Amino acid sequence: MAQNLKPEERELIRLVNFFKKKTKALVQENKPIDDYTQLLETGDKLVEQINVHAANRDIVEGERKKLNGLVKENAACPKCAKNNQLKLIGTDKSPEGWKSNKYKCRKCNIEFVWNAPNNPWDMIPYVERFIAQSEEKIERENVPAEEKEQVAAMVTQMKANLDKLKPVVEASDRDLASIEIHEKEMEELIHKFKKYLMIEKIKMED
Repeated sequence: MAQNLKPEERELIRLVNFFKKKTKALVQENKPIDDYTQLLETGDKLVEQINVHAANRDIVEGERKKLNGLVKENAACPKCAKNNQLKLIGTDKSPEGWKSNKYKCRKCNIEFVWNAPNNPWDMIPYVERFIAQSEEKIERENVPAEEKEQVAAMVTQMKANLDKLKPVVEASDRDLASIEIHEKEMEELIHKFKKYLMIEKIKMED
């Protein structure tokens, strides 16, 4: 069973288990259980669907967490240029809408926002803009040949990294969109069946 079940999912599973125990007791008492046979079959199928969906949801969320950790920062205080006294205190958004980490330097007692995104989704447009600016600069300005070669090599490496990162991010987004669609379908099924089970439970206990 998936560990990260939502409250509604757990509640429905508890209700299905309740009916299993009750029908088992009815069997032991030689009482008819025909009224609950279809209910239990439907309940078992739905519980199986819930567990499969929850497991898939855990996988997608775990993969996105790993993906988010791909961005490794080398943040440093703009005043002392060191990073051993930095404390992460939150996030901030750039005018472009990119999320970046906000730090406090305990040594200098200043707060600052690091100048790069803290996640791969925002890092892609950030790097694309940096590449475009770098290419434009070496084409427009009178840049020495040696510097042009260095910038061109850096741009080539950045493009290669983007070519690897983009498909992974896009695949993760597709997986998330698929899970979210299924999530809505499951929520509707769970809500309807849980309501039905609660009515049947009241009838059984009367």
